Amino acid sequence: MKIIFSLNLVLVLILMVPLADAANPKDLIIHLPFEGNGKEVKDVSPNKFKGKVVGKAKSVEGVVGKALEFGGGAAKFDPLKFDLPKAMTIEFWFKPSEAVKCGGRMDLLYRKNGGGRPHITFCRGGVTLGHYFATKGAELEIKSKELEFENRWYYYVATQTKKEAVLYIDGKLDGKTAAGGDVRIDFPEHGMSVAEDSGGGTFFKGAVDELKIWSVAFTADEVTKAMEAALAVEPYNRLATKWADIKFGGSGMAN
Repeated sequence: MKIIFSLNLVLVLILMVPLADAANPKDLIIHLPFEGNGKEVKDVSPNKFKGKVVGKAKSVEGVVGKALEFGGGAAKFDPLKFDLPKAMTIEFWFKPSEAVKCGGRMDLLYRKNGGGRPHITFCRGGVTLGHYFATKGAELEIKSKELEFENRWYYYVATQTKKEAVLYIDGKLDGKTAAGGDVRIDFPEHGMSVAEDSGGGTFFKGAVDELKIWSVAFTADEVTKAMEAALAVEPYNRLATKWADIKFGGSGMAN
């Protein structure tokens, strides 16, 4: 009885891990876990922003639970009402439907309407992947060193302070650019679009999971810990199968 109780407690604690970094609401601007049926997008941050899926998208297995796979669709948000932060982190997981070697432009993150920053874009001006950010005085970019992205999951983190912006891919430093000014983010004015620009058809074709924007800049150690925390959590159905194996001696079924 004690063993079963202990294993139940472990299961509950494991299932709570994806929520751990969202437990500090003062720093979390938006959190899109992309759970559900693929027809709606729910922000589980304290702001509770409301978005909708436009075009083709479906729910698929993600890094943590479910993800949303876009196939000519996007997730759209009207202007997001929040105070401009002094620092910022954008993090998410993405998986291209096929290898990206650069043909047509694809936007992973953009505004719903109008120009501005930030945006995260494949194949713009000969750059395989660029993080395009801004201060109140200039529009700048970080060019990823990656020349090709395969059909697998990648962990993307971009941080920005008044001093600099830093890009990480899979927990490793990929590039940095001096900022020299206050953070600028145009989502409060122009809204936000995931997997397309502002209606121009530059669709990212692939899956996105666990998109979060924070009002703090992660350190390199925090980037590593966030990645490791996500990878330590198995999707619920696989975890349930493993739990059944433990409980019923490997068959996955009760006798």
